[in-house]
Amino acid sequence: QVIRKYMSGGMCGYDREGSPIWYEIIGPLDAKGLLFSASKQDLIKNKFRDCEVLRRECQQQSQKLGKNVEMVMMIYDCEGLGLKHLWKPAVDTYGEVLSMFEENYPESLKRLFIVKAPKIFPVAYNLIKHFLSEDTRKKVVVLGSNWKEVLQQYIDPEQIPVEYGGTLTDPDGNPKCPSKINYGGDVPQSYYVRDQLVQQYDHTVVVNRGSSHQVEYEILFP
Repeated sequence: QVIRKYMSGGMCGYDREGSPIWYEIIGPLDAKGLLFSASKQDLIKNKFRDCEVLRRECQQQSQKLGKNVEMVMMIYDCEGLGLKHLWKPAVDTYGEVLSMFEENYPESLKRLFIVKAPKIFPVAYNLIKHFLSEDTRKKVVVLGSNWKEVLQQYIDPEQIPVEYGGTLTDPDGNPKCPSKINYGGDVPQSYYVRDQLVQQYDHTVVVNRGSSHQVEYEILFP
């Protein structure tokens, strides 16, 4: 229940070639709240179900259009991406999701557009890009301020929510199309089943009393 309610993202519309479009809404995603309220395995299973929904949608589009539709377009809305999203357990979990996607759905990504990327985006991308194949990395496109115009080159405006520069709304006129795209939000602590996670680190060191240990880090952003 908590995953379905607070895991952001959703399928909405089709590109000009009939491929389904999946939106990932990063900013409102409360990764820590989700990992305190559900297991990592449940989160990964949820993403697997999303992938299966997209696979079946491709099959239905193939029958409907009379041609093979085998790939999915993804749009990542990175507005609000911040340090909270770089929490190590969250990055590790997302890495496992990406590995699952690469292993089970090779060649299913048509292209992935990054929109509204903040200055911290290169740091976040560096943390997860090693989970992606070279072929997948080539399909990741970071768009600039003209991202709405670029999206319309690939997607008819009628298939894009008003929130993203198109004309599509929910039946009640909501420009964000929340009936199709979940915008997440902070998970209430009443859902929490744990208050901490055991974190696995690549290196550990024991520093004796009165001793010191020097560690050098490259500062990626001020």
